[in-house]
Amino acid sequence: MTQTCPSNYPTKFEPAISSSETCPDYFRWIQQDLKVWQETGITRETLERAKPNAHFRIVIKSGRLYVDHYDKAYQTRDVFTIWGILQLLRMYPGQVPDLELLFLCHDRPGIWKKYFRKEDNATWPPPPLFHYCGHRDAYDIVFPDWSFWGWYVSLL
Repeated sequence: MTQTCPSNYPTKFEPAISSSETCPDYFRWIQQDLKVWQETGITRETLERAKPNAHFRIVIKSGRLYVDHYDKAYQTRDVFTIWGILQLLRMYPGQVPDLELLFLCHDRPGIWKKYFRKEDNATWPPPPLFHYCGHRDAYDIVFPDWSFWGWYVSLL
C-alpha cells in the first residue's frame, strides 16, 4: 500500500488564534534542559563529543535540511524525527534558524551526569545530545518522539 500526502495539504501554518506574548508553561522544561550550557555556550568541540552516542545529525542551513546517519535507529524513530523537522521547515518557511543537532534513538539516556562534572574541565560542559527520554541523572535534551504514534497510524 502506497501512501502520499493529500494534494491540498497546507504548506503554511495559519493559527486560529493570535499568538501570546508569553511562552507556554512547558517552556520552563526546555530552559531547564538547556541551562547546563548557559555559562559556556555550545562550541563545535562540545557538539562533536556527542557524535559517538548519536544515531544521526541534522543540519538546517538556509531553510534546507541535511542529515548524516551514524548508526541504525530503532525501527523508524529517525525517520519520524526527520519527517517532523521537515514539516516545521515547510510550515514555517524562513522562520527556523540555522542549527545543528545530534540525536540518540535508544530508550536509555546517553549523557550521564556522573561522567560529566563541572569540576573536571576535561569533560565540561557535557555534549548536547537530543533524546526522546529524560532522566534526572542525565544531561540528554528531551525532544518529542513523533514515532510513538507513527508506526501504527502510518502502517509502517
